[in-house]
Amino acid sequence: MNKNHILLSISMLISGRDEMEKCLNSLLYFKNAFPTEIILVDTGCNAEQRALAEKYADKIIDFIWCNDFAAARNAGLKEACGEWFMYLDDDEWFENPQEIIRFFITAEYKKYNSASYVVRNYMNMEGTLYTDSYPSRMVKLNSKIHFTGRVHEYLTPFEEPRKEFNDYVHHYGYVYQTEQEHIKHAWRNIKLLLEVKKENPGQPRWIFQLAQEYFSVHNYEKVVETCIAGLEEWKKYRNQLTYAPVHIGTLYGYILLSLEWMGRYTEEEEWLKKAFAEPLNKLDAMEVCLVFYDMIGARTYGYLNEDERCLSYFQKYIGSQKKVKNDRSAMETKTAGIITEVFNELLLAETFMTCIPSLIRCEKIDIIKQTIEKIEWDKRSIFLDEDKLKKILHACCRMQYCSFYVDLIQKLVGEDENIQQLYTVVNRLQKEFAEQGDAEKLQNLHHIIGSLSNQHFCITIAKILWKSEENEETLDKYYEELVSKYPDAIFEIDDDVWKIAVEKKIKVASAMNYVDYRVWRRALKRMECWASAKSWNTWKQRLSGWMEADDIRYKLFDMRYTEFSLAEEIKNFMETAGLEEKLWAYAESVISFYKPYYKEEVLEENSVGLPDEMQLALELKKQQEYYESGQDRKALENMKKCLGIYPKLEKVMLAYAEMVRNRMQQQLTEANEAQKELQQMIISLKNIAKQKLESGETVAAKAILSQVQQYAPDDDEIKTLLHNLEEEVQ
Repeated sequence: MNKNHILLSISMLISGRDEMEKCLNSLLYFKNAFPTEIILVDTGCNAEQRALAEKYADKIIDFIWCNDFAAARNAGLKEACGEWFMYLDDDEWFENPQEIIRFFITAEYKKYNSASYVVRNYMNMEGTLYTDSYPSRMVKLNSKIHFTGRVHEYLTPFEEPRKEFNDYVHHYGYVYQTEQEHIKHAWRNIKLLLEVKKENPGQPRWIFQLAQEYFSVHNYEKVVETCIAGLEEWKKYRNQLTYAPVHIGTLYGYILLSLEWMGRYTEEEEWLKKAFAEPLNKLDAMEVCLVFYDMIGARTYGYLNEDERCLSYFQKYIGSQKKVKNDRSAMETKTAGIITEVFNELLLAETFMTCIPSLIRCEKIDIIKQTIEKIEWDKRSIFLDEDKLKKILHACCRMQYCSFYVDLIQKLVGEDENIQQLYTVVNRLQKEFAEQGDAEKLQNLHHIIGSLSNQHFCITIAKILWKSEENEETLDKYYEELVSKYPDAIFEIDDDVWKIAVEKKIKVASAMNYVDYRVWRRALKRMECWASAKSWNTWKQRLSGWMEADDIRYKLFDMRYTEFSLAEEIKNFMETAGLEEKLWAYAESVISFYKPYYKEEVLEENSVGLPDEMQLALELKKQQEYYESGQDRKALENMKKCLGIYPKLEKVMLAYAEMVRNRMQQQLTEANEAQKELQQMIISLKNIAKQKLESGETVAAKAILSQVQQYAPDDDEIKTLLHNLEEEVQ
């Protein structure tokens, strides 16, 4: 290629990343359109990757890695022969760069000294979350152009006039396969930045870059420490430095957001005042930093529930969007680090969520309506959590009811993806309002939730509680909806709902009797995950009045109730007999429940195909038989078979096994003690018999020895004494 005709030199470091081929292929847009050279700096490719690179490159430079990105970049820059120079990474690729191509083929490039395009930094592999940045990547070549910085290197000088392109590259470099990979990458950069910072004391660029790395791995304490120390160091050396004022604003930005994410809002407020008091704010270069501070002010006072201040800062922040957000030049030249994120859609949405309670209490419905249109609601699961939803709903409930609140909560919840989150929040608020005895807030809560269009039992519950004063016929349809649509959640429904049913004489029992057994079983399984003893006992009493004793669903409930009771009361059983009595009754109920559905031979074999509780019940039945027939040894052996069958009652069975072992040990101990006492008695009686013989009372002696022999038939001494007595008689 004739170097006199090269318009653009594209340089890239290559290390064999997976995206390298995609990146190289995208550079053909330029090579096929106008004279372009591709210069690759090889920092660590294997043979296969090197062969691929050679298919695209005009020049490949071997570079021995020395932990210095600027040095590697300068090696490529040194070989550039084009009128213009561009650089990128081997994990970036262009998306049809027609603006840049026109820039060169129309000779527009002659009017400019530099240019920037968009780098779309993705936050997930799906490509649905991303932020756009505008790094300085293209310059007209001259002898002064060079890279500086061992890491986060940059091209300087970057002279005006500057062309701004909307063409962009895809960049997935901030998406990591694992958190360990992310941390490893961050610490590689941190190590290099600590060296650069030491070599350039007080230089805010390297301080904020270091803070940015700590921030990326959520080490917020270290971020605050680094930035505060960095500001002091900058003040010490500032007269000896050439620096960008926005980098000072960036240090304040990292301090503020880190304090917020650690929940230290009072400290954040103090640092916000310091940020606004910074003399550099008078410079035009600090325009976007001030907008960032406004955003932080809105968030800080939103968390502190200082409504008027929150409102004031939020209005400034939102008002700045029209002027600043679309000012590409301002966003490109007056931002750095976290300040660049000031209008990030997720940060905007998160700020809005934090401020909504204050906006509601200040009755600024118009501002909420206007801002709602700016939010990407399909990403609500990222920026909306239970605490924020609770605060918003709480604010709505404390105000006079307004239909807009229904629209707002509907927007927050969406269709159904956040309905479980809403259910949790509603439960928390109901409990809170009930404890406070605040009937008005409760009524507002039920009115708002009951007016939502979502399909969930908490909506139907809210309708019942909201309209509890209406007639029986109106309420009856809500109860029918509750039981027919949401039977698997039946046990989670508030006691107040059932109290209303009793008061209004709603026929709930008949509806319950039609609940499918499989659904009923699922409902009980859910209940086991959350229910307290009080809940179980309440439902036991309730169902006793609703269902007939032979109803299969009631029998299943009774089994689960007994299992819960056994597990709950295991520590209260002081004697084996008390526990055994309950276990025998439980086993009988389980066998009675399942027996009609299995052949007798299957039950006799206790097949592994039987339900776990049935297998346990059959073993417990054997246990009972062994115990009652006095076969203690067999009972102890069979106990082993009762373990490991049914996880739900495993703790109960382990406790029972220990009780059985203890009982047998006690019985054995008592038997041993009785044996000792018997031996003492035998010895004593033998001595008495001997005394009788010595005194000539042979009849009495013989009577004693004959009696003792019944307890010690193998005692040789007794046999000898009796034998001698018989011979004497003869």
